[in-house]
Amino acid sequence: MKCRMIMTVVFDKPFYKGIFERFIDDRYAVAEINLGTSLPKTGDIYRLVLKRWNTIHFSKEMLDSTRVKRVNLKRMQREAQKQVHAQFYGSKSQQALKADFEMRKQQSHREQRIAKEDCKKRKFEIRQLKKKQKHRGH
Repeated sequence: MKCRMIMTVVFDKPFYKGIFERFIDDRYAVAEINLGTSLPKTGDIYRLVLKRWNTIHFSKEMLDSTRVKRVNLKRMQREAQKQVHAQFYGSKSQQALKADFEMRKQQSHREQRIAKEDCKKRKFEIRQLKKKQKHRGH
């Protein structure tokens, strides 16, 4: 019997959640636990696994159709760091500033696209007008 467990911490606004995945032979089960609003420390996660393990309720087991390819430890650490930095960006004020910046950037892109389309329409109309003037005398 081969048993494997994976725990992933994700930020699902406004809470951090722990997702437990359990692989026993060819069966798969998953559970989700709310970890609170602040980023959990390693010690908190360790205590959770040691003391609250019996209270974790896993979903109904199903056949595991996906085989996970073995990943190099350093590569796995790099990917984990990328995910952590991509999900969490500074304090609440920094996150608000970032969201505002992204919104203004999208608005700017929309305005530029509209201006570009207007310019193309104007050039097309000028070309059509020149064509009509050229053939007016004939």
